Amino acid sequence: MLAIFKPRQPFRYGGILLLLIILSACSRNGDIPRPTRITQIQFKENLLTVAAGSSAELKVLHSPSELNPPGYDWSVSDASVANVENGKVYGLKVGETEVSVLARGLGLTARIKIRVVPVLPKVLRLQAEKTSLSLGEETLITYSIDPPEVTDPDKLEIEWSSSDETVCKVSGGKVLTVGAGTADVVAQIKGTAITGTLRIQVALVPVESVSLNLQQVYVTVGAGTRLVSRILPANATDQRLTWSSDDPQVATVIQGTVLGVKEGTTTIRVSTVDGGKTASCQVTVTPVQVERIILSSPTLSLAVAQEHTLTATVLPEQAKDKSLKWNSSNLSVATVDQQGKIMTKGKGTAIIWAISVPHPRVQSACQVVVVNPEDMIFTQVNTTSKVSINGYVSANLSALIENGYSVPIKLISFEVLSHTGEVIMGNYQTSIISPSIQQRHTGVIQNVFRPFIRYVFELNGSRFERRLEIE
Repeated sequence: MLAIFKPRQPFRYGGILLLLIILSACSRNGDIPRPTRITQIQFKENLLTVAAGSSAELKVLHSPSELNPPGYDWSVSDASVANVENGKVYGLKVGETEVSVLARGLGLTARIKIRVVPVLPKVLRLQAEKTSLSLGEETLITYSIDPPEVTDPDKLEIEWSSSDETVCKVSGGKVLTVGAGTADVVAQIKGTAITGTLRIQVALVPVESVSLNLQQVYVTVGAGTRLVSRILPANATDQRLTWSSDDPQVATVIQGTVLGVKEGTTTIRVSTVDGGKTASCQVTVTPVQVERIILSSPTLSLAVAQEHTLTATVLPEQAKDKSLKWNSSNLSVATVDQQGKIMTKGKGTAIIWAISVPHPRVQSACQVVVVNPEDMIFTQVNTTSKVSINGYVSANLSALIENGYSVPIKLISFEVLSHTGEVIMGNYQTSIISPSIQQRHTGVIQNVFRPFIRYVFELNGSRFERRLEIE
């Protein structure tokens, strides 16, 4: 058996010697000393743009690059615009800020500008519960915007339009169909070229029936009435109608308005253009009836044995039968013949009636007050600048006498007298005063005691006296 000898110390020294030889060789091959400290840090770029709501990594370069990177401390100048954590920057709102980094324990810093920009819309999508509609139907179109994180979506304004407003109209996304056909509803984000489109189809709705509000109507000659049609279903696409009269010489019709032409009966018909559905109404044209009677005077004051003729106007002028019947409420006061001629009989009041013969409910009346003939002679006195002291009067006088009777009167005299009967002034020139004519007398009196005026006149061969006090 052989024993193996393992020297220990010589091997240790030999290893040390070999390491020194290698180090010496390396020193001779390169004279550059190995760096031991980082001398500079900087960002890869001077500006970083990040969208609001998004993040990005910040890249810090150190020199010498072969050394391991140091630890960093991060900060931001405006934390409302962006924040930074472990080299990742987060955009919070649109704006600019600055991120700073500090090499821990080395006193080295670097800065980078951060610009936070809005997230702009790229796509506008439209959707609705249904896009195939019937006439008169409504639907609501909603929209969505991509990307979903677009900045301030509530501030985006959508403008709506229809490619054919004879098919459908749109307001605020609410669509109302107005005609059959196809149209595109277009939504556009205001201020951009971004649009969304949704096609709407409106189907035809056929007419099922037509009816009229009346089946029988009466109109007078020259008058009219309105027939109202109703198409079912109410949203039928074609609402056009044609109207006709079986006898246009009796009644005509234009767009539902019926006009009576002459007495008789005819049938008015209406038909739909779509489907030829029909309805009818029987029209009877009657003569124009009396509606009102207007008398030439609503009141009359007449004398006993006086005549007066009332004239009556019957309306409307087109009334076929304008015949009247006349009567008096008090024959002892006044009578009336069938031509409206009144003859007074005695003092009192009577009502003279004009009554339509074909329509007795249409009437008109005149109140007739009958007095003695001399009561139809009216006298009056007026004074100006009047002064009265203890019954003595001074004044300017203006007196008149008027003939309200139907025959002339003869004025005998006009006098101004005092209470004692003394004549102060007088006019004794006889004159004739015709019906409805008046005569005036003027004068001045000075300090006359209780003066009065006396008129003397003749009527129908009788003499009358009228006294007017001047108070």
